[in-house]
Amino acid sequence: MSEIVHIALSKEEILSALNTALQQNFIDNLRNRHPNVALDSKLRGYVGELAFKKWAQSYDIKFKNSNIKDYSSGMDIDFVFDTGTKKLDIELKTSLIPDVDQDLIEMMNRRDIKLIRRKNKPIDSLDGDIHVQIAFKQLRLRKDDWLKKQTIDFKSNVEGIYQQLAAYRYETDTFLVGWIDKPTLIKQVREKPQHLRKWKYGMREFWCCNLERDSKEPLSLIDYLKTIS
Repeated sequence: MSEIVHIALSKEEILSALNTALQQNFIDNLRNRHPNVALDSKLRGYVGELAFKKWAQSYDIKFKNSNIKDYSSGMDIDFVFDTGTKKLDIELKTSLIPDVDQDLIEMMNRRDIKLIRRKNKPIDSLDGDIHVQIAFKQLRLRKDDWLKKQTIDFKSNVEGIYQQLAAYRYETDTFLVGWIDKPTLIKQVREKPQHLRKWKYGMREFWCCNLERDSKEPLSLIDYLKTIS
């Protein structure tokens, strides 16, 4: 079992992430979704970014910069780890727990780091040097159903929306569950039978990297980055 890491966040940190989410006007796959669901999904992306930075900084790991690169089935945040002689692009993935899994342990057993295969490209064309997965201890469909039933005043102040959205849950529900570096991922995928190299969800295709069996434990990422630096 990979040793997952709980990242505790403060109310102030969540309010900051929420304020940023409210100021954004993304043109993405959320445009046809319920506005409450869309806002919560945006918020999760910023919470994930904030949590990962906070966790890394607690081990004296800092990133040169970060920016939102892609918004697909979750928010992918890019971080640049720059040693002066080498730069690594770190992509952050965020996910809720599939309802059928019920908890993080089962999610680890059954799910993968979200590695989207774009335009039928081979595994060695995957963007990003390191891929990190954050999971929130909330059930996806149940959360969406709850959000759709809420009356959220988008003109309210941030504190009001924080309460209406139950954003306080992210203070305790945020976990870093695994990561993988590109060389290791390429080796893993190439060694697997063809039918176990990728999987599909809707119109998207993903590379297989099971959180329990294939990904690396969060704390080993600190050693990996410090070795490079």
